[in-house]
Amino acid sequence: MDNETKKTIQDQLLSAKSIETLSSFYSIFGDATRLSIVSLLLKHELCVNDISEILNLSQSRVSHQLQVLRKHDIVTYYRKGKQVLYVLTDNHIKDLFRTGLEHVSEKDEDIYNDRKRSQN
Repeated sequence: MDNETKKTIQDQLLSAKSIETLSSFYSIFGDATRLSIVSLLLKHELCVNDISEILNLSQSRVSHQLQVLRKHDIVTYYRKGKQVLYVLTDNHIKDLFRTGLEHVSEKDEDIYNDRKRSQN
């Protein structure tokens, strides 16, 4: 490869700051509890108590993970009376989750069946 081609490729690279920010964003999805919460919020608006009961986790653990998800703009919340309900911030998060699930299910029949069942 000639130097001009290398320079063109280098000029098209994302900046180190962009890569670091993207890396930090994707690291959020590296935790099973956070992914479980995201999967619940794909279709439902839920409070901490509901999430903890459904996932059989302590409320403090769920609250902590929701705080991490809020910090990275994955989830947001709103008040409905005395309840605080959590929702995904936007469809980008839903798309990322579903695309990842679709990708891992392509070569694993059990995950494929699990994905199909959860879509109902």
